[in-house]
Amino acid sequence: MSCQNFLHEIVLISFVIAICTLLGCGETEDTSSLALSETVIDGDTASFSGRVVDENGNLVAGLALVIQPLEVDDNTGGWMYGPTLEAETDDAGHFSITNIRPGQFQFMLARDYRNSLLFETEYQLLSVKIGTFAYHPGDRFPPAFTKDTLSITPGAEIENVEVTVRLRMRVRAKIVFADGTPLANKEVKISIKTRDLHGDGSGSIGSILQTDVQGYFIQYVDRGRATSYTVSVEYKELSATSEKFVLNVGERREDLILKLSGPPQ
Repeated sequence: MSCQNFLHEIVLISFVIAICTLLGCGETEDTSSLALSETVIDGDTASFSGRVVDENGNLVAGLALVIQPLEVDDNTGGWMYGPTLEAETDDAGHFSITNIRPGQFQFMLARDYRNSLLFETEYQLLSVKIGTFAYHPGDRFPPAFTKDTLSITPGAEIENVEVTVRLRMRVRAKIVFADGTPLANKEVKISIKTRDLHGDGSGSIGSILQTDVQGYFIQYVDRGRATSYTVSVEYKELSATSEKFVLNVGERREDLILKLSGPPQ
């Protein structure tokens, strides 16, 4: 190899080493860049806090709340649900949800999956007030992607949110056999006939529910007007039907007894 070629190779190698040094080649720099990126993302998260009251302004404690982020599917371009964030109101009715990724989300009450086969909530979400802005979400669960959707910007701290809720209308009934023995821990067929007292509308609610250890079941019957109800239950070949009763908006029937037409079986 000539002296000139040898010097040329030395210069070329030195140039490559210098470029790598300036650009930060190697695993150490890649790891640092990833950590920095994660720090920036975490710093962009937002928070959502406030208090929950009922229709009369009473603070509501122990209520579970959910923020459901919405994300765009990279493959389909459609909306999908991201990981949920939850919080529970304290004794003063206050809540705080942090680490919210910027973008679209929905705010709702958490479902109690132990409550019934329908995964209902004990309360109904009536309104959410943020500053001078307020909205009244629907009862659909989960809400449609295009409805009841809020947007939050990176690093935002949304405070003093006022959430108003109402105990949901419901029928709580105890099923017993003819001798008074409760029908405990059994699945039963429920049918409730309804009629609007301010019009000629009628309807029905049907479901399969499980009684508890005392023979009780709960069926939510949210209606926007005074309505009459007739409750029927079936268990195997036995059945029972209640007398007609009326519930006004926000009322509950907690003491209904349904006596089956036969002995325990």
